[in-house]
Amino acid sequence: MILRLCTAIVFTCLLVASSAAQTIRFDTNVGTFDMELNPTGNPNLQGHVDNLMAYIDSGRYDRTVINRAAEGFVMQMGGFQLDTLTLPATFDDFNDVESFGNVTVDADNDGTVDFDVTGLGNERGTVSLALSAGDANSGNSSFFVNVDDNTGSLDAQNFVAFANITNMATIDLIMSLPQTDYAGGSLAGDDVPTLNNNMSVFIERAFVLESLADQAAEDRAAVDATMGDMMDGMIMEDIAALTAISGDGSAPAPFAAQTIAVPEPAALVLAVGALVMIYIMKPNRK
Repeated sequence: MILRLCTAIVFTCLLVASSAAQTIRFDTNVGTFDMELNPTGNPNLQGHVDNLMAYIDSGRYDRTVINRAAEGFVMQMGGFQLDTLTLPATFDDFNDVESFGNVTVDADNDGTVDFDVTGLGNERGTVSLALSAGDANSGNSSFFVNVDDNTGSLDAQNFVAFANITNMATIDLIMSLPQTDYAGGSLAGDDVPTLNNNMSVFIERAFVLESLADQAAEDRAAVDATMGDMMDGMIMEDIAALTAISGDGSAPAPFAAQTIAVPEPAALVLAVGALVMIYIMKPNRK
C-alpha cells in the first residue's frame, strides 16, 4: 500500500511538471514545423512575442508564401500573401501581409538594441524578424529561420533571435527544393522554393498548439482522474484483503466509506498489530 502510494505521488509529480514555452505550429503544404516562442523567458522579448501572436491570432500568416531559401543562410516567410497556389510572373505580384506596425528595439535610435542580447544569437534553428537595411526598428510580419550559424554576420546588425524551431526536418526539406529567382527583385525574392508545375511552398495555417495555462489545467485534470482511479483501486483491494482476514464476509467498518485517510505512525503500528491478532485468533475451519 505505502509503496503504491509513493509510486502514485511520483507519477503525479511527473505529470504536472512542465517548463515548455508557448509553441506555434506552422502547417505548410510540404510538412509541419513548430516554433517555440521566447524559450529563455527573456522579458525583453515580449514585444517580439506579442507581434508574432497578433499575426497568428488574426490568421494573417495563413496562405502566405515561403519566399526565400538562401542556401546555408536563412529561410524567410510571413511577408507575402498568396492569391493563387502557383508563383506569379513577377515578385511585385505578391501582396504584402497587412502590418500591425513595427517592433521597436532601438528606442533612442543610437544604432544598437536597447537591451542585453546575450544568449540571443542567430544560431541554426533560431528565428528573427526580417529588417530593412540599417533599421533595427523595421521588423513586423516577415521573419526568417537560421539554417546555419549566422551569429557572426547577423548579431551585429541588430537581428534579435526571439524563438527556436524545435523540429528542423521540414525546414531542411524546403531548403532542398528547386528554386525560382525573380530577376531584378529584392533579396526577399531570391531563392524562392518551388514545387512541380511552378507551385509555391506556403503556410497553410499557423496556430497556437497550447498555452502553459491550458496545458497545466489539462495535466491537473488528467492527474485527478488517474489518482482517483488508482486510489479507488487501492481501497477496493484493501477492503477485499481485510474482508478475507475477518472471515465474516463483510468489510470492517472503517473501510466502508469511499475515502481513505493516511494514519499517523503510531496509529499505523496499532492497526497492523490488530490485523496480526485477528489473523492469529481466527478459528481453525479445517
